[in-house]
Amino acid sequence: MEAGSYGMLIQTVAKSGDVQRAEKLFTRMHTAGLDGSNGVYNALISAYAKHGDVDCAESWLTRMLDQGMQADVASYSGVINACARSSNIQRAEHWLKKLREAGIEANVVTYNSVINACARCGDCKRAEYWLQQMESEGIAPGVLTFNSLINAATKAGDLPKAERWLNSMRDRGLEPDGVSYCTVIHACGIKKDPQRAEDWLQEMREKDGPYRGPPNKFCYNAVIQAWAKAADLARADHWLDETHRLQLEVTPPTHSALVHALVQAGKLEAAEVRLSQMTANGIVPGKGDTAQEVVAKARAAGGFNKQLSAAQRSQQPWR
Repeated sequence: MEAGSYGMLIQTVAKSGDVQRAEKLFTRMHTAGLDGSNGVYNALISAYAKHGDVDCAESWLTRMLDQGMQADVASYSGVINACARSSNIQRAEHWLKKLREAGIEANVVTYNSVINACARCGDCKRAEYWLQQMESEGIAPGVLTFNSLINAATKAGDLPKAERWLNSMRDRGLEPDGVSYCTVIHACGIKKDPQRAEDWLQEMREKDGPYRGPPNKFCYNAVIQAWAKAADLARADHWLDETHRLQLEVTPPTHSALVHALVQAGKLEAAEVRLSQMTANGIVPGKGDTAQEVVAKARAAGGFNKQLSAAQRSQQPWR
């Protein structure tokens, strides 16, 4: 097999996410005395970046440079992306420095990755610093850039700033997407402001509003969770009904939030029914979910020992 054929195959396999097979193919190519191209190395770096494997992404860039090959902006940006996915600001900034030392100009992808690393750590100041650097070089931020800034503000617990960044997108002629809105809605829930969360969802639902397209399931689930955590079962049920009407999935964290709300309201039987239905419908609680424990403790404390009937366990429509 020729180097070009090996290269195409390695890049295809790497893009599919099968990095181990891609590496085996690279070793076979190298054993045959054939050299990999920039595209091959970049594909391997990118594949490891998607897994958040900084060590392996860095290893392939180092190996590339040791071979005397000319790394490009995609090579460095791939490693910076790996650093972002592992929430490592220092390493992301280190590789951006290395990129500059190599005389390579950063692009929007490079800066987005650095800002994303800051966002994952909730470091608003660093995220905003890199935005300023980005713009000082004449690189226009895009939707992904602002989504990371919104996420940074959310992680930092700064709801007003998250909302300002969303509004800033529109001021710059950019259209916020579902991630933009959903992150702000989630921030409202964290700050225990369900009405604010609902208002943002309603804006998305407006026929002639700024958001194009129907809101996704994550936005609806975030609003249900916000009302459930505020112990307002009426509003939570309202949006739960709407989510079912739209045939959108109700996620496990939302079911769990509703169970918690029912227990908090002293509706232990209803909480037990919902929990039982989760199991019957194959809903797998996420890691750290405490719905079962909360129901069990409430039952023990309140003497709730009633056995559920078959009718209760199969109650429809399941909500």
